[in-house]
This record gives sequence, structure tokens and C-alpha cells, in this order.
Amino acid sequence: MVIFSMGNNVHSRASVFRRHTFAPAVPRGARTRGGYPVPRPSPADSSSLPTRPTIAKPMLKRRRWISGPVSLKARFSLAVGMLIVLTATVLTVAAVLIVQRGIETVVGEREASLISQVARGLDNKFMIRQQALVRLARDLERRPLPSSAFQDKLEEHHSMDGFFSNLSVLDAQGEHVANMDFPDTRGQVNFSTRDYFLDTIRSDGPIISRPLRSQISGRPVVIMTAPIHGRDGQISHILLGTIDLAKDSFIKELSIGQVGNTGYFYILSREGEFVAHPDERRILQHIGESGQRAPSVDQAMAGFEGTLRTTAENGADALVSYKRLASTGWLLCAVYPTAEAFAFANKMRWNAAIIAALLLLVIGPVAWLLIDRQLRPLKRLGQQMAAGRGAVAPGAPYADDEIGELRRAFDTLMTERDQAERAVADSERNLRMVADNVPALVGYVDKHECFVFGNERYSAFFGISAAQLPGKHVRDVLGAAVYNVSKPYLDAALSGRAVRFERQVQRHGVTQWDRVAYNPDTDAHGVVQGYFVLVDDITELKATQQVLALSEKRIRTIADNMPALIGYVDTEYRYAFCNRAYGTITDIAPEQIVGRTVSEVFGPKVFAAVAAQMAAALAGRRVSFERPAAELKGNRYLQTEYIPDIGLDGKVAGFYTMVMDITERKAAELALAAQQRLLHTVTDNLPALVNFMDRDGRFGFVNRHHESWFGVPLARIHGSLVSSLFTEAEAEVHQRAFDQAMTGQTVKFDFARVQGGDKRHYHATYIPQVDCAGHAVGVTGLVNDVTDAKLLEEQLSTLARFDALTGLPNRTHLTERIARAQTRSARNGSVMAVMYLDLDKFKSINDSFGHSGGDTVLIEFGRRLSACVRQSDTVGRLAGDEFVILLEGLQNAAECAVVARKIIKVMEKPFEIDGVARIVSTSIGVATAENGLAGVDTLLKHADDALYRAKDSGRNRYAMTSVK
Repeated sequence: MVIFSMGNNVHSRASVFRRHTFAPAVPRGARTRGGYPVPRPSPADSSSLPTRPTIAKPMLKRRRWISGPVSLKARFSLAVGMLIVLTATVLTVAAVLIVQRGIETVVGEREASLISQVARGLDNKFMIRQQALVRLARDLERRPLPSSAFQDKLEEHHSMDGFFSNLSVLDAQGEHVANMDFPDTRGQVNFSTRDYFLDTIRSDGPIISRPLRSQISGRPVVIMTAPIHGRDGQISHILLGTIDLAKDSFIKELSIGQVGNTGYFYILSREGEFVAHPDERRILQHIGESGQRAPSVDQAMAGFEGTLRTTAENGADALVSYKRLASTGWLLCAVYPTAEAFAFANKMRWNAAIIAALLLLVIGPVAWLLIDRQLRPLKRLGQQMAAGRGAVAPGAPYADDEIGELRRAFDTLMTERDQAERAVADSERNLRMVADNVPALVGYVDKHECFVFGNERYSAFFGISAAQLPGKHVRDVLGAAVYNVSKPYLDAALSGRAVRFERQVQRHGVTQWDRVAYNPDTDAHGVVQGYFVLVDDITELKATQQVLALSEKRIRTIADNMPALIGYVDTEYRYAFCNRAYGTITDIAPEQIVGRTVSEVFGPKVFAAVAAQMAAALAGRRVSFERPAAELKGNRYLQTEYIPDIGLDGKVAGFYTMVMDITERKAAELALAAQQRLLHTVTDNLPALVNFMDRDGRFGFVNRHHESWFGVPLARIHGSLVSSLFTEAEAEVHQRAFDQAMTGQTVKFDFARVQGGDKRHYHATYIPQVDCAGHAVGVTGLVNDVTDAKLLEEQLSTLARFDALTGLPNRTHLTERIARAQTRSARNGSVMAVMYLDLDKFKSINDSFGHSGGDTVLIEFGRRLSACVRQSDTVGRLAGDEFVILLEGLQNAAECAVVARKIIKVMEKPFEIDGVARIVSTSIGVATAENGLAGVDTLLKHADDALYRAKDSGRNRYAMTSVK
């Protein structure tokens, strides 16, 4: 197939095809002309051939490339001289270019180093001034002042003149309350709408403003602020430091500095406004206003830092360096004209030109003499050939000189020609073999539509062998049906136009597809002599194409139903594919969008907004970005993805684009940002420690209370190891909880520490923070001071488990102890008992002595009961005058009777109530149980029943029962 893949030069390939494919076989050793045999002349016929001089002169005349009587020696001399000069020039220019590149690299590195040093210096000066302003603000915070007193305080700090052009103070409403240089402006101007005022209030920290024009002086300035807080911790005033951009300052010093002798510096704000420039008129002017904008500025504004060779603002070629200031985000630019940077290289170019001219003057004559000496033997040979000297007889020796060598070369050339002719014959046989083995129909048809040649594939396709094919008409070979389909293309090929087409045929009872190519064969005069035929069986390809078409239909269906703009853009920014959603957005049918450029579909403004991202995609980078869609109705926001289409050769053929409407998500993000700001405000005002610790155990976020808790400034706490701020014991507790939280568990623990001389109790919660893969990336900590709650909890625990009047266990505590005693009794098989007691006629005591008297009796009654039992037993008050005693570890029930009698005996001693002695008796009900078989309620119920039996028997006695 390689042999017949024709290009534009159809005639030359056709001629080769005819010579090597259709020419008759040439006998070995025979001479040919135009691919056909030509008889070799005999020695007797040599006289009929033109002599060599007759042939040589016209050839020399036609090949002379300099008109006029210029000798070969002169041309050689001139060529050698020019070659030497050209070589010297090329080497010199190459050396100059290498030197220039070296200079450009060195100068670029020097500029990058210089601008980095200048940027560090500017950042350092901004930091010093900001720190000075913050220190002054904190000094004013320590001695709170009314607004009227700030003017005097400012005038005490004239030492700040070295840092700022002016100092002033605003109150929380933006009113001007103090000004060092313009005291008369107080109260006349309100700054509450200024961005730097709003940003300071919002961030509660120092800020550096964008360049602006002063409302007071009308001069271009930069404002540095520091908040002043009142006793309540809120911003009461704002301290302003003004830096005049056009007066003597560190920014002004930069603008008058130079790079080399003719270069200069300037600074651009984030918004593209000049902060500093050698031309003061351009300060505060946007870089696009003058109409002169260096092409690399956009690249630098997008984030590039470094040195480029580009066009400067004045249109001159220059080395431009960019560096972004860390303190303000401004862009520091240095311009160094290449005319100065490469002056040495330019001088070298002129020196190279002078050296080349001198070389030509010196080497020309020398080359003339040397070539004259070398051409003398050839001159003599030419004279001999012009005189008609015959060839050396066969077998005669060659002369031992240049002419002998030339004759020997001629005879050798003739021998090689005979060998080449034999090789051509071999090549023709090989060509036939290749054509017969090509998996396609290969043939040649003359202008009468008769086959001249065809390979053996015709036998498989049409049942005609290659030997039978020459001379047959195309209709006879193809058949009438196929011929009629192919006829228009045959006529096109015979008219001189190459054609390609596909046809469906019935072959061997099966429907098949052919891909046919007809390439015309024209002679030297442009007349078509026939055409070449190449036919491929593409039946399998067609089946594959149908499958691909079905697959493409599915993809189209999926794309058309996606809630996004999906398309494909080629390297010329033209749409090669777009889904149905494009029609909804642009009101243009998708099939009409294909072939149009992005600018034509969406307009130049939208194209300009995304041109840089498209260029990045065509450079092979995947691009993802968001942008507001001003061209759409409503405040819409779009998320765009550009995915480069990189071929197997590594080249980008275009990129896929997917655009989604993320307006709702963007609104949610803005709401989330607002919530985050609210979170910062809330956490700083919560009476708790709120922090975030990364996986290394360092503080990544802390709220304001950490400063007073650790006694260390927040700046030192940020980034510090948490364990380094605790004592050794506290660090051990923290580390154990932190490690457990990093495993994915929420950990809660209590700890105590001495704070300000007092022991404080804290409750901490460590919550793991995980990424989308579920891996812990840190821990959020929440620490609350629970000292008061701890004390209250202890008090409540006492109140909840003990009787407030007698201090004895209450019903709850008694129930717990009886349940535990029942468990022990079941375990060791011992006897336990519950004694239920109340005071006989206690109501009469309350009626006689009041509740205070009754309380006195109850307290004394509980004290006497406690004295009658062991320490392992429990005495408790249920309610009113009802008491319960729990006895456990008894050997038998008889021990309970001993205790009951003892209690009745003790109560015989009079109670003293408000100075009056009164006998108070008690009735006792006793319930016993073995092996823990009875529950709490059962024991109490049986004891209560026994109590009532004792009362019914006459009071001041006891009754016993056993629970089985």
C-alpha cells in the first residue's frame, strides 16, 4: 500500500509507476530510455553519436549561474571567501546570541534578586509601621480617654512623624475626633463609608487600605489603621496612620529609585491602580487609563512572579520583573530597558561585522591563488577534451593523472548503470509481488476505460486473474450495477480530479462495502492518460461505524439531558460539539453553534473573560474556575471545567467544556462565609475555650480566651504545640484524650488546674475533624470552666441523697443501700433486716411545740437511732416522722429483736423541747430475709405491716415478720 499512497505530485509518481510496473521485461545488461529497451550502439555506430565536446559546452552554458565572462576559478574563489566569511559571521552571531542569552539570564537573576530584596524591605517597613501603630493604639487603650482628649494625646507622639505623614483618630461612628496635622478638620468629615473604616470594624484588627485620595488634603495616600477598644472590649475608636504617596516616604523613595541608569520601579495595587510611579501624575491612575499597558501586566496580576522580556509601558523592549508584597498584596514592578542591559552584546555585533569584512579582504586573494593552483590539471584536461581526444582502448592502462582518474570514473559509472538497470528489472518483479500481496484492489485504467494492470486481488473480488485483466473494459470487470454507481467518479478521474467514495455491492451473495480511490495520471503536458485504482473492503469498518454512531447517539442523549452546558472547542476556539442546553442559553440551535467561535456565540466580552482559561486548557492544563455570568438574566454564577484533549502524539487538539449553574451553591457558600464570620464572633464571646488542633498537636485556631487562660499572647499560641503550654500532668491528660479523638471518637473528660491561686474545675470535649475520606485531620476542642457547676453538683448530690433536716440518708439513698445489701446477702447467704420506725403521737408534739419543736425531736430521734446500730448499718429518714434502719450481715433474726429493744430503751430518756422535757416513744416494725430473696419494696412493705401491728398492740413496742 505504501507504493500507491499518492500525494500532490501525481505525474511524477504515475511516470514511475508506468516505468516500473507496466514496462516490458528488459534483458539483463540492456540499456533503457524512459523505462523501455534501447539498443546499445556498437563501436561502428559510435561515429553517429554526438562527440563529448558538443555535449559538454551547452551543458556548461546552461549551468552557469553568474552571467558574463566569469571563470570557474573566480567563482570558486568568491564562493570560498563567502563561505569563510559566512562561517565566521555565523559563529560570531552565535557567540553573540549565547553571550546575550547569558547576559539576559544574569540580568534577569540580578533583577529578580533586586526586586525580592526591595519587596522584603517594603514589607518590613509596612510591618514596622503597623506594629508601631498597634502599640500606640494599645497604649491609648490602657488609659481610656474621651473623644475630646485624643487630640492632645496625638500631639504627644510626634516621634511617629518618621513613620507616617499624619496621625488621626475616628470614633466608632466614623467621626473625625483628632488630627495631628489638621486639627481644624475635627468634626467636619465623616469616614464611616470608607473601606478601611468598615474593614477595621469588621476584622477588629489592623488593616492597610488600598491607595486613595484623602478627603482632607486631597493628596494620594495609603491609610494604616489600628482599633482602640473600650473597657467592654468593643471598638471605641480607630487610630489612622497616613502615608502620603507623593511626599517623601519609603514609597516615594522607591518611585525615584532606578534600575541601572535608565530603569525604574513602580507599584500596582490589587485593583491595578498605581501606588508609586516616577511620574507622580499616574499615582491613583488605573493602569489601563493611559492606553499603554505592558502585555505581561495581566499575567503578573494573575499571580506570576519573576522576570520577563517584554514590552514596557513606553513601547520599548525591556526586562520587567514582578514581585507581590506579602503585607499588602500589591505588585512591585521593575523595568530595565534591554537597550541598556544588552549594550555590550550590540557592540559585539558591530565588531563581528567589521571582522567579517576584514576576513573577506584577506581570504579572497589567498583563496584565488590556492584554487588557481588546484585547477591547473583540470584546465589541461578540458583542453584535451576540447581537442577531441578519443577514449582509451579497452584494456589500455589509464593515465596516472586527473584525466586518467576522470576516465576511470566514467567507465565505472557506465558499469554501475548496467547494474542499476538489472536492479530495476528485479525491482519490477518485487513490485508485482508486493502489489499482488496488498490486501486491496490495485490497478491502472487507461483513458479508454480499459485495464492496463491489476493485482491478483481482482481474482478474489471479481473472478478474473491478473493475467486476464489487461485490455478488459471496466464495465466487464465490475458488472453493470457497480459500474453505473462508479461511472460519475470514473468520469471525474478522467477529467483530472482525484476522487474518493464508498459504494455498497453484492459480492458472493453478501452485502459488502468498498472504499474506492481514483487518482488521475497526467503526462508532462497535463493530459490525463488514465487513472490509478485503489479499492479497500471496509465492510467491517462500516459495521464499526454503525456501532460508533449508535454510541454517539447515546452520548448525545446523555449530554442533551445533563443540567449543564457540555461542548468541545478546537484550537481555533470553534465549537465542534455542543449539547441541547446551549440552545436554551443562547437561543441558537445547537447545530448552528457548531463551527462558530466562542466569541461569535457568546460575544467578545464573555470570550475576553474566559480567554486566559481557554488558553491554559489548550496548553494542556485542566482548568476549573467560577465566574459571575453578567450576560445571563438574574445574578447567576457559573462553574466552568476545561479538560484538554491530548492526542497520542502529546499535542492538544482542543478541550472539553462543561459549564454548570452554581448560583444556589454560591449563595450557600456566601451564607456559609457569613456563618463562619459569625462563628468567630461567637467563639470569641463564649465563656469557654474553643480551638482546633491539627494532626501534629499544634493549635491552628484559638479564640480570644486562650490569651488570658495561658497568660501568653495569641500570636505565640497560634502554631504552638498544645502540650508545651500545659504542665506535665495536664499534658499527659490532654495527650491521652487527643490520641483517642484522632482515632475518630468524641472524647469528654474533666480536669482541674490551679488558676490565679484557686483550684478550678474544667470539662473538655475533643471532637475529631475528618476529611472526605473519613481520616482524622485534627481535633476541635471545647473547654468550659465548670467550677461553680462542680460545687453545685456536690451540693445537689448531698441534697438528693441525704435528708436536709437530720443529715441522714433519704428514701433514694436508703433504696440504693437496701438493693446493694440484698445483692451481698444473696452472694454470701447471710440474713438482712429492715426496721420501719415512727414516733408515737408525733402530731401532738407539732401541735404543742410547733414545727420547730417537731424538728428538734426528729433531729434528736435520728441521732439516738444512729447510736444504737453498727457503723456498717444504715439509719435513714423516709419522710415526716418515718425512719428506716437497714441491718445486714446478721447471723439470725434474733439479733433484730436485740436492736429493737435497745432503741425502745434509749427513747425512754426525755427529749428536751424548747426547755420542756417530753417522753417520746416509738413503734418498730421489723422484716427479715435470708439469701437476698426479698426485694427492696417487699422488705419495706413487710416492715411497714409489722409497724402497724406494733401500733395496734399499744405502741412503744416492736413487731417482727420474716419474708420467705
